[in-house]
Amino acid sequence: MIPFEHTRGLGWARFFAWTSVGLGLTALVVSVTVPLALQLGRVVWVVLFATFAIWAAFMAVPRYREARRRGSWLVVVGAALGIATFGLMVYAAVAFILAGYYDTVIPMLPNWAAGGGPGPAPAVGVFAR
Repeated sequence: MIPFEHTRGLGWARFFAWTSVGLGLTALVVSVTVPLALQLGRVVWVVLFATFAIWAAFMAVPRYREARRRGSWLVVVGAALGIATFGLMVYAAVAFILAGYYDTVIPMLPNWAAGGGPGPAPAVGVFAR
């Protein structure tokens, strides 16, 4: 039984499946391209969108089942993208914690440390020398 009767049917199943793929792909692209600057807060935001991708995929499954349809491959792709992003961000969080508190550097993507790290921020604008 679907808890919200106004979101039932095959159209909503497809909507949730495509939404999970979109959110999962966007979260994965953001996690490897946007500078995280060694800040755990930025990691949390990416994890939030990865979690929404997984949630949307799991919202599609009962709607396909109720419509007596076989599950879509989009559900699997969306959940896999969300789970991959989630795992990558757990690794990033561990790398940031090790780098910040224990001065241990494990391999990480170059953009994860871009704009952050030890030392003063580079001067910009009027105060640049």
